Amino acid sequence: MATTDPANLPGEAVNPAEAQGAQIPLQSFTLPDFPPAASGLKALTLTCDIKVDEYQETLSKPYLIPDSIPFAIESLTLELFSLGYPPGFLARLAERLPNLKSVVIYSQLLGGISKESAEDAATFFKKLPNLRALHLLDVFAKPGFFAQIAPWLKYSTSEEPGEARRGLMFLEVNYTFRHEDEDFMAQIPATELATLVGPGLISCSFNVAAPEDASDDDQDPSNVQGAANKEGIMAFNKTLSSSIVEAFTEGDDRPKGLRALNTTLFTFTLPQFQTLLATQKSVMVLNMTLEVEPGEKCKQELLKGLEGCPQLEQVEIVANPSLQFFMEVSPNVVISSCGSRHRY
Repeated sequence: MATTDPANLPGEAVNPAEAQGAQIPLQSFTLPDFPPAASGLKALTLTCDIKVDEYQETLSKPYLIPDSIPFAIESLTLELFSLGYPPGFLARLAERLPNLKSVVIYSQLLGGISKESAEDAATFFKKLPNLRALHLLDVFAKPGFFAQIAPWLKYSTSEEPGEARRGLMFLEVNYTFRHEDEDFMAQIPATELATLVGPGLISCSFNVAAPEDASDDDQDPSNVQGAANKEGIMAFNKTLSSSIVEAFTEGDDRPKGLRALNTTLFTFTLPQFQTLLATQKSVMVLNMTLEVEPGEKCKQELLKGLEGCPQLEQVEIVANPSLQFFMEVSPNVVISSCGSRHRY
């Protein structure tokens, strides 16, 4: 969790001319001027320090992204901008950072709350043809937004300048499960995530994780009273997994050289599991949630699916018991909502 107070940053101050990265807490959407000595910065983190009750008003105020922001920056992290950005802010930021290869977006409503903000966020990705890695960590959006930005994250050819792109090589979409929010899973755009899958992906992750221990930072959105006393996570029902299977197995947009795959956010049937691995034969690291049935047949079908990927080096299967399985073992065993994790 990033601090919003520079005084709390560990270690001694670094000479700007020697620094490779910088973190800037923002109480508005005006970025400070960068000194000439910072021209070699490679990484920039912008952390929202805007008070919740002032956020809406701040969105309507003028913003400024100075020309002095270093062009050499290749990695950008945007943290805690819970209600998004003023329209035009992200597009301007992309114009000033044309060499971005990696973007990390953490804990926010990407695309904001207005149509203009959503269009601006989509333009942000459109203006980053060199983007290779995108990490969306506890990022939510209004319906349709992820499908809106998907074309700018994939390989494409075009005669128009800036339109052609290699697309993403690394994609991570991770959510921290919130026990206190009964509608949490409904807020994740399950049917849209498949649109983000492109042919250039080497690593792809659609993951759901258990909350970490509560931190001392009262700005941390995962630090909710009472959540630490609950265990287990949930994954999407198998009825929502067909689009993910299709994205990895059908059409020209399916990945051609996938090496690492994490789809624990979705529950797959064994036939879906086998179909996916029969296409993605080069996967070396695999994490998946599977619906499991009692008996040896389930184990045999699981091993049959794994045999389709001869280069596998690491496998983690999250077992999601079917109703039949649960009924057979429930008299003797208590099963948590997350099932069991088994490594092979």
